[in-house]
Amino acid sequence: MAKKAPWIISAATVCVLAAGGGGTAFAMSNEVAVDAYGEQSTVRTFSPTVAEVLEAQGITVKDTDLVTPSLDSTVSDGTEITIEARRPVTVTIDGKPTEVLTTGTTVSDALSGMEFRAEGAKVTPAPDTELSDDANTVEVITRKNITFVGQYGEVTFGVNALTVGDAMDQVLTDIEPTDVTDVPRESAVEDGMVVHVQRLREGERTVTEEIPFETKTVEDDTLPAGTTKVKTEGKNGTREKVIKETKEDGEVTATETVSEKVTVEPTTEVVLKGTKEEAPEPEETQESSSSSSSDSSSDDDSSSDDSSSSSGSSSSSSSRKSSSQSEESGTPSGNVSTCGASHYGDGDGTHGGPTASGETFDRNAMTAAHKTLPLGTKLRVTNPSNGKSVVVRINDRGPYIGGRCLDLSSGAFSQIADLGQGHITVQYQKIS
Repeated sequence: MAKKAPWIISAATVCVLAAGGGGTAFAMSNEVAVDAYGEQSTVRTFSPTVAEVLEAQGITVKDTDLVTPSLDSTVSDGTEITIEARRPVTVTIDGKPTEVLTTGTTVSDALSGMEFRAEGAKVTPAPDTELSDDANTVEVITRKNITFVGQYGEVTFGVNALTVGDAMDQVLTDIEPTDVTDVPRESAVEDGMVVHVQRLREGERTVTEEIPFETKTVEDDTLPAGTTKVKTEGKNGTREKVIKETKEDGEVTATETVSEKVTVEPTTEVVLKGTKEEAPEPEETQESSSSSSSDSSSDDDSSSDDSSSSSGSSSSSSSRKSSSQSEESGTPSGNVSTCGASHYGDGDGTHGGPTASGETFDRNAMTAAHKTLPLGTKLRVTNPSNGKSVVVRINDRGPYIGGRCLDLSSGAFSQIADLGQGHITVQYQKIS
């Protein structure tokens, strides 16, 4: 028993000491509240700093996390440790980037507290977009006023643009790379900026031009001297030109022909010039028409007188009727004249032109020109060489070549002779 007592005492002493030491140790520990990413717990710890407390609890903290108080802070009884996850965001405002960490969950949260002109600003992505846990990128372009001065006057625009070139592309719909500005296009846009724009344009256009035909005169010994005849009618051609134009603010300042090609060749007009010398035509002569009459006798004077009177009356009536019918049918009623006759209107350019009577000349109409006969006079013209005749109406003046008194339309001339003869000797007689 004696031996046993010391052991018991010792044991008791140890128990007392142990109990006393435990109380001392408990008294030296701290009770700490930990909120890690929303999960809350309370721990009693001997660790002196926040970092050691979290390490003892097996909590790994990211560099981007927000720890309150800081990791190197000393803990005491009742310390509250909070760990919040923060998302990295690169925010670029008007081309200037800034790295931020936010405990928020949206783009709007990331922008809160940042200084920029929010009214009218363009934010990409949209402010209500959810942020990811990894890297995020947000771009902000603030709204600025810029004034453009140029071809269309002076106009001010509100733009969300980083450079002058971006602003031009946004609001100047007809801008081209060749246009010139007094401020470089790569310059940053500033609120209230004024930029002068000169529109320089180069373009090509195609035009069609007429090529006038040339006239070639060829001597012809089969045509009478002093006469001409169109053998080949001239026709204008066409050419296409490609023209390069330089414009400054809409005004053409320079032109240059780039290319040209003939699309239709012109037709050269060939005119035959007569060189044939002919004997003078006989002068115009007149032949008086003759008439004969015979007297009749009667054994009975009274009967003869009555018969003569009756016959005279009948003859007079018949004569008037015959005269009237003669004028209507074109029967010659005047002296016969002989002279030279030519023709005009066949390729000499007179067709469709004016006549002395004021009418438009028609080469196919049965008309003629005479120097003195009253306009409107009708003539029967006969070719004595073949007996062919044609009735024409005087509506023009001419011809003015010696030995000729009539110039028939080519249509009338062709009724009594071949046009290739040029001129012939004819007989004509007035019929009205």
